[in-house]
Amino acid sequence: MHHRMLSQMSLSPGAHNQVASRRGRQGVGTLLLLLCALLLILVACSNGNSSKSPGNGTPSQSVAQVLKFPNVGTEDAASLDPAQGPDENTGQVISMIFSGLVALDANLNVVPDQATWQASDDGKTYTFKIRDDVRFSDGTPVTAQSYIYTWTRALLPEIASPIASTFEDQIIGSDEVASGKTKTLSGLKALDDHTLQVSLKTASPYFLSALTNSLFAPLNQKVIEKYGEKSWPQKALGEGIGAGPFIAQSWDHNVKMVFVPNKYYYGKKTRLQQVEMYFVNDASTAFKAYRAGQYSFIWKVSPQDQITARGISGFRSQSRLQTDLLFFDNTKPPFDRSEVRQAFAYAIDKTKLVNNVLKNAALAAPTIIPPGMPSYQPDYAGIPFDPNKAKSLIQSVYPDITKVPTITFSYPNSQVSSAEAAALQNMWQSALGIQVKLRSVEVTAYNDETAKKQIQFGFTQWGADFPDPYDWLYLNLLSSAANNNGQWKNTEFDATVQTAETKTGDERISLYNKAEQIAITDVGWLPLDHASLAAIIPPTLHGVALNANGLYFGNWSDVYLTQK
Repeated sequence: MHHRMLSQMSLSPGAHNQVASRRGRQGVGTLLLLLCALLLILVACSNGNSSKSPGNGTPSQSVAQVLKFPNVGTEDAASLDPAQGPDENTGQVISMIFSGLVALDANLNVVPDQATWQASDDGKTYTFKIRDDVRFSDGTPVTAQSYIYTWTRALLPEIASPIASTFEDQIIGSDEVASGKTKTLSGLKALDDHTLQVSLKTASPYFLSALTNSLFAPLNQKVIEKYGEKSWPQKALGEGIGAGPFIAQSWDHNVKMVFVPNKYYYGKKTRLQQVEMYFVNDASTAFKAYRAGQYSFIWKVSPQDQITARGISGFRSQSRLQTDLLFFDNTKPPFDRSEVRQAFAYAIDKTKLVNNVLKNAALAAPTIIPPGMPSYQPDYAGIPFDPNKAKSLIQSVYPDITKVPTITFSYPNSQVSSAEAAALQNMWQSALGIQVKLRSVEVTAYNDETAKKQIQFGFTQWGADFPDPYDWLYLNLLSSAANNNGQWKNTEFDATVQTAETKTGDERISLYNKAEQIAITDVGWLPLDHASLAAIIPPTLHGVALNANGLYFGNWSDVYLTQK
């Protein structure tokens, strides 16, 4: 998901004025001229410490342009290979060093980045004209062939991308590459070095939005071949792996990464001289460190800390196109029975959870798709809190409640607090009369277990890669979807979303509404809450904002620091 992004400034922006001298009369006139010249020199020199930048009236940027960026919620970044489907925290790294054909603006509209485009009348062919000045950060030109290499590579079975086959599904020939039958993605053609033509199986209203995912960002074939498929994301630091505004200069694992500007970047250059990204797993620890002056800003402020944060200059909160959800391993007892999954859903008092534990920093979620998304169903009640119904459902499968298999709820400790986990545990145990064990896991390890389908009962967050229901339902809950962490299968759901993709407009949305209700009723996913993001972005930090996808830096060209 969990996306995107300039002459460098000197520490003293004021330029010294040159003072011309000339011969003049002797005596007082000469002395006055010398005094005036000296005064001009002093004034010019003082420009370097002025509170205004010369000529533009903006605040001084003479402070060191080093952004101290806390990457809150992880102990380290995962793989820098976009094909591996980065989590939100790793996505912050990837968005700095990679860029693609198109990007999302602050309002989630698709805008040109490396290329402009034209679509055919039938919506099945897109032609991208790539800027001729786009280069990887080692100076290697980015061409249409760079894209063909990257998109084809992601589909290869040996890459084992968890997202490529689904994201590239609409491109002609993607199935053949993903199945290992060929290494030629027939839907892609380089009409010349800077013109890429993409042919789709059917018109896809979300196609351009999907291209904003980092999976589609071009990779430098030369660098990958130099270091090898398994080693390049770790060994190619400081080299031309991407074409984004920054280069990852160093990576002290579990501590920090350091980024410097990419001198070959085709866009307006960032004003920052360096970004120091610190990994900090615990949100409250990060908040304390921010208040101690260790970071330039803070985000992912916990609900408890928001009580204090609301009184600090620069505090802001933004609702997100994100839902917190639970999933179950549908392949083994007890969660292979829909009645048991439903019992766990009826046992949750979401309003109490949001009010008492999340401190009203989120909205109780009867639906999977959040407010603000196309196909959001504001009047759909979902599965309400009903402990009696919960108890009768689980007893319909296990009349002797002691025969319920051992249940362990695993959760990423940077996304679910111990208080929230304990509250959920208490609700399930009270309503169902069973024991539920809690298991807290660091987020990178948790994501790895989830990808390997090792979680019996777990937590996930899904935020919009692009504003379309396909991104939520088709990508995650289709029985063949790589992201289907619980391996939930429902033939009616599959048929409904597949039919939806042959329709357009209101008919398509209506089918996705039906599919979402099937997924909620059969508990393919159990929605808990629709999330919001709280941050403190102080007045000294410019160009950083929050939007429905989280932190927003644009193309980084407007991000800079000023004095207090």
